[in-house]
Amino acid sequence: MKLSRTLLLVAAVAALGCSTLEMSTDFNPGTDFSGYRTFDFKEGSKPRDPVARRSVEYAIQTALEGRGLRYAESGGDLDIFVHFVLDTELRFETYGYDTIGWYGWGWGGPTVTTVRAIPIGTLLIDLVDSRSKALLWRGLVKDEISTTLYPEEREKKAIGIARQLFANFPPARKS
Repeated sequence: MKLSRTLLLVAAVAALGCSTLEMSTDFNPGTDFSGYRTFDFKEGSKPRDPVARRSVEYAIQTALEGRGLRYAESGGDLDIFVHFVLDTELRFETYGYDTIGWYGWGWGGPTVTTVRAIPIGTLLIDLVDSRSKALLWRGLVKDEISTTLYPEEREKKAIGIARQLFANFPPARKS
């Protein structure tokens, strides 16, 4: 039983180590976020897939409503701009074994190197004061785009990531 728990723990740690998710936030430290109660979405850069935009906006809406803000069809206190960037990252993977021995002498074997093009998506989320048009908060999410998930799974993943991103929102005001 102890061995199976250990294997499960090792598998969990390995899965976390393989995660490509990168996330960061930044904000204007002098901002008093307590005066902001509503938000709406404005036109950012368009994704290639309009369904992706709807899923991302729904995930952000769910996360912000969980933090006490309310969605407004128009005229919110905060304007949210979402920018989508699609990129490709090359990954080199080598399998097999090479020379075994001292100083390059010894036994050798075949090695195979494969190159894969991995789609990478970046979301830049800006929260802007609707009156002054000042940028107040920025979140960045970068991750490998999964082509094997079902739409429901992608939406569930997007909601989880948005909740993580907005977990400390609104940020504490620095005096």
